[in-house]
Amino acid sequence: MMDLFGGIIYIILFIIIMVFAFSMGILSPYVGRKEIVSIIAIGFVLGAIGGYFFIYPIYEESPYVIGNVQGLFTMDSEVINLNIPSTSNISDVTERIHNVNGVNSVSTNGFELKTSDINNETKRYINDYLANDSEIESYEVGTNSISVDLKTDASSTATLGSLVNWLSSSVGVSSEFAFVHIKVKVNANQVLDVKDYLKENQYTIVSVQGPVQDSIHYFYDNLVPEYVIMIITGIVGVIVAIAGIYVEPLTKVLRSFRRN
Repeated sequence: MMDLFGGIIYIILFIIIMVFAFSMGILSPYVGRKEIVSIIAIGFVLGAIGGYFFIYPIYEESPYVIGNVQGLFTMDSEVINLNIPSTSNISDVTERIHNVNGVNSVSTNGFELKTSDINNETKRYINDYLANDSEIESYEVGTNSISVDLKTDASSTATLGSLVNWLSSSVGVSSEFAFVHIKVKVNANQVLDVKDYLKENQYTIVSVQGPVQDSIHYFYDNLVPEYVIMIITGIVGVIVAIAGIYVEPLTKVLRSFRRN
């Protein structure tokens, strides 16, 4: 994502391009009336190029800016979903994350287990086993993986351990590695700080959900294409070039009014 300093630099560069288009307009009396059309065309090209390289990147970041502003004024929480290796000390990880400023709660709500190959017959046995577990909300069994979501904030590691033992002893499926799903509820205005902490500690962020993220996705999905921005900034370039063309005659008219 573009930072504030980068955005300011891009705006300044676009303004410099517009100053150049304006300067070309000012020089129109010296190049003749026939060249005015060329000056206007160049103004459009300069505006379109500036829009493509400097304005559209800023516009593309606008949903995140809107989301961050919304986060400052909302009392809602966002949810950061993590995948933590099951070999980690899950209790210690959740406790440390819970102590981060802005975090409201941390819970384990499932896991993803990578296994040896699972054939169709074995898959039916596994589906029956998972369907009869009262702790499980939903599950998905693949050819070499099992994903489980729990109904409550139950012990994911306990459910995972039981499943691993049953797979090995009952259906001959070996378990290779697993990730525990962790759900972190965060104040919307502190999501960025918490995400920075999680990244610094090399925790894998799977997704971020909540009203602010919904707004970001909505605005991002409704961004206009690049060519629309180029046309708009091209028109701006034309207006600036025309302003340069007529600035000297307009200045003379204003001076004559003052004298009178």
